[in-house]
Amino acid sequence: MGSLSQQYFLNSNGNGEIIMHYLKKWQWFAILTLIFLSPPNSLAVEWKGSDWNVNLNGALRVSYNDDDIGTETAAKTSNKYLSGNKSHVQLTGSRALTMGINGIFKTEWGLDPTDNGEGAEKLSLYDMDQYLGLEGSFGLLRVGTMLTPYMQTGTMMDPYRRDALGARFFPKIQSALHTGTDKGRGRTTNSLRYDSPTTHGAGAQFFYGIDQSDENNNSFGTGLTFDSEYFSLFAQWYDNGEPGKDEAYKFGGELKGGGAALFGQYEFDDGLISIAENLSGNDLTTETNSTDGADTWHLGLKYTNGKFLIIGQYGQRKNSKNGAMSDDGLTGWLLGLSVYLDKTFYLYTGYTQRDYNNDRDNDSRFCLGGTLTF
Repeated sequence: MGSLSQQYFLNSNGNGEIIMHYLKKWQWFAILTLIFLSPPNSLAVEWKGSDWNVNLNGALRVSYNDDDIGTETAAKTSNKYLSGNKSHVQLTGSRALTMGINGIFKTEWGLDPTDNGEGAEKLSLYDMDQYLGLEGSFGLLRVGTMLTPYMQTGTMMDPYRRDALGARFFPKIQSALHTGTDKGRGRTTNSLRYDSPTTHGAGAQFFYGIDQSDENNNSFGTGLTFDSEYFSLFAQWYDNGEPGKDEAYKFGGELKGGGAALFGQYEFDDGLISIAENLSGNDLTTETNSTDGADTWHLGLKYTNGKFLIIGQYGQRKNSKNGAMSDDGLTGWLLGLSVYLDKTFYLYTGYTQRDYNNDRDNDSRFCLGGTLTF
């Protein structure tokens, strides 16, 4: 769904499509102008004043994908295509306040360089993180739409987090709690999040999401993290606030050194993963959800040598209990190679596959892509 201003033009003006057409042209013109006016060695456009700082940055992604989907569908048009819908651009900033703390903000939009975005259902820009906050010796306090602690640690365990080889996308070796923007998904809306100061590498996180439905079943979650030179650890709990089974727990970490890293995580499903993965056969707006057990885990190994990065990952999702279909689990894996042309641009190629526990044929993807950060 687009921003409120986009929805206003689309819903209240008879010429909404024409207006949005020109708005999108101006959005692209402004973004590209700011990017190309930035200093050649800068990763972002930056504006500074005596007590404020604003940055424009993001990433543009394009990949050529060749998919082999075991189960054909009527909506399927071609196995070979270009995609780039995990690209993003964002404005972040801070202002020093007289109380000795900083006011901060972030406004982030997703975009797709391979799509012209015509029509009300395919806007050029769509909302991602949108928040306002305060930062000081007490930690970080934010209000708005932002990543849950659960998803944030998952992105740390996913080297191709927004590329076509992302572990949470095609191979599905991270659960759907690492995707989406809504209550009970990876990016929580109408929420308050607090991150404690980091002490000797350790920190804590907490979020509370306000449910705007009549039931007013508010969501919440907590997390603990630790990071050092040679290893990192984390643990999370996510509760969607519904009366039925709707929780998930996760722990994981990374061992690193000498250019190599072994990383992974395990997710326990007490109903919330089953809901996010659409495995439950129940009406999820009621108290009847009893589907759980779709535990999801993965391990990965990566090695960096100069301008090259080699990645291998393997994981599984267990069969859910009381789900709509039997044997709904899967096994997924991927192999990837990245070549960094410089600190702002890399090319990558790889192969990923998912095998289902039921009789459905496996699905696979070969991709060749490039990512430019700024």
